[in-house]
Amino acid sequence: MIVLEVVVPIPINKAFYYLPLNNINSEDIIRKRVKVPFGKKILTAYAISYRNIKSSNTLKLKHIIEIIDKNNLITDEAIELSKYISKNYVCSLGEALSSIIPTSMKPSKRIFKNKNIEKKVEDKKYTLNKQQNDAINLINENLNKNVYSSFLIHGVTASGKTEVYINAIEYALKQNKSTIMLIPDISLTTQFSNVMIARFNENVGIWHSGISNNEKYGLFLKAINGDIKIIIGARSAVFAPFKNLGLIIIDEEHEHTYKQEQKPSYDTREIAKWRGKYQNAIVILGSATPSLESYKDAMDKNVNLIELNKRIDNKELPEVKVLTLKNRIFKTSSFLPETIKAISTVLARKEQIIVFLNRRGYSTSIVCKKCNSVYQCPRCSISMVFHRNPDSLKCHYCGKMKYLPVSCPLCKGKNVTFFGSGTQKVEDELKKLFKYAKIFRLDGDTASSKKNYERAYNGIKSEEYDILIGTQMIAKGFDFPKVSLVCVIDADISLYIPDFKSIEKTFQLITQVSGRTGRGNTRGNVIVQTNHPHHYAIEYAKKHDFKSFYKIEIEQRKRLSYPPFCYIAKVSIRGKKCRKVDEDSEKLFFFLKDLVAKYKLELEILGPVSAYIAKLNYIYKKHIIIKGSKNNILKLAEFLGNFKQSVGSFIGIEVMPSDLI
Repeated sequence: MIVLEVVVPIPINKAFYYLPLNNINSEDIIRKRVKVPFGKKILTAYAISYRNIKSSNTLKLKHIIEIIDKNNLITDEAIELSKYISKNYVCSLGEALSSIIPTSMKPSKRIFKNKNIEKKVEDKKYTLNKQQNDAINLINENLNKNVYSSFLIHGVTASGKTEVYINAIEYALKQNKSTIMLIPDISLTTQFSNVMIARFNENVGIWHSGISNNEKYGLFLKAINGDIKIIIGARSAVFAPFKNLGLIIIDEEHEHTYKQEQKPSYDTREIAKWRGKYQNAIVILGSATPSLESYKDAMDKNVNLIELNKRIDNKELPEVKVLTLKNRIFKTSSFLPETIKAISTVLARKEQIIVFLNRRGYSTSIVCKKCNSVYQCPRCSISMVFHRNPDSLKCHYCGKMKYLPVSCPLCKGKNVTFFGSGTQKVEDELKKLFKYAKIFRLDGDTASSKKNYERAYNGIKSEEYDILIGTQMIAKGFDFPKVSLVCVIDADISLYIPDFKSIEKTFQLITQVSGRTGRGNTRGNVIVQTNHPHHYAIEYAKKHDFKSFYKIEIEQRKRLSYPPFCYIAKVSIRGKKCRKVDEDSEKLFFFLKDLVAKYKLELEILGPVSAYIAKLNYIYKKHIIIKGSKNNILKLAEFLGNFKQSVGSFIGIEVMPSDLI
């Protein structure tokens, strides 16, 4: 009797057997997604193979309900990659396959055209400098060899990394090879797709969370069939099913968005390298501020380093002025007098300004003057943020909203004070200071749709707006020639986060947002407002000196034994009952310690500690941190399934998380 071997995207790492539909050959079902009855539910699953077993063993087996796909979507590479993800990121084979071939994709009879391709975009040709030409020649030389190799392009902002990528893609196309181009944020889609479509036209597909499940299915088939050769997209585009892959490019490779936080918690950079090895392709990582891990790989000769240390046309890097907030006269204002004067001067010259503050809303906390209590989210252990228009309180973590209370919930006092500035308050202040300036704010509140991203990008590009205010989504990738001033309102926000990467992220953010200016004919200027003007992250960002920053920070990591000098894993214990989470986390800590001793694993177990936000949407969370070698961590993770937690508590593990908070 023939039965189908099916894997389901649930946390059980085993295959299940089902009977094929009547009168359908099993060979016509495998390598496709299918609908199966699973307990009381109907789930989308993956038919990976079939086998012959004794008919007496099939009495209790159920039939599959439906074959979703007409085409074979599950390639040999997808199966091998899912095994790699399952092993290295501690998840089931079904969960791994669901990240490679989403269950949500839907077949459609419609033929979807890439809407962007219908736009006429001017294709600008650039004269390459020696550093760019050397980089392209080296990459193309390796493309000719048809063997895997990886590169880190460390190029200062506006050094022409994109043009290097484009020339490498052109060369790959001549060899009939496909390219995956990854960008860290949906906000950059418009800019990159315009550039790529201008050069490569109908060969380009765009993949991100903003396109429909039908469109994703159409793109998936086009990639498998070779109807398109280039896919641009965010993290999950790394799984584009090209059969003759030549290049995988990861722009702004340092960005934390390349790490999937939900299970399976894969690292896009590692997936890219795996695929590069499998298909003998070239992997290119690019950044002005590489992650410490990637740069150390380059220093250790595990990755080929390419340096672009000059801006195109020998334009000067912006001049950065650091101003201290400690001596400010007007405590309620977001801006120092010198910053206001600089903005006024730039507006008078008919040039543009970017104002960066990595905090949305109006005020970050509201305090009752009578009892000093902070207005907190009832669902989360975090203060609610005050928003204008309409006046309301909002939790930026669970989304809870409520009107501003007339009186304090605790003491009924009616006098409150507001602390901290958000992008709304900054916008409000700028409108009062510069009444005739045209201002656009781009943050998590205004960027709810792709249209607002495009509106911001096109509005600044066409000089419709004078000032762009935003959070970290405006700190990377944007190329606006008329922007001659960048103002960083509070450079210290990320410094205060209790995480081993907080200093690195501070340096990266300041450097990246500074790089948005001085791309035209005028040298750019940057003003950084901070309480810590002498912190080395800020001092070296001011000097555009990544290498000096790297030397200090890598020594700190080595001394404290953090990545890249060890592997880490974050074990999370979560549940609705605080007491149970506390008890389970203590029990799990000693359970892991005993296993380390029993199997003589050289691992350090730290914790348990409450998460940075200890309660999120009524769920309490604690963490246990494991430090050591990759193999020992993965071996220890195998035993997590043996731990018996309380009813209602859940255990999860994330290998090499982007943070420990």
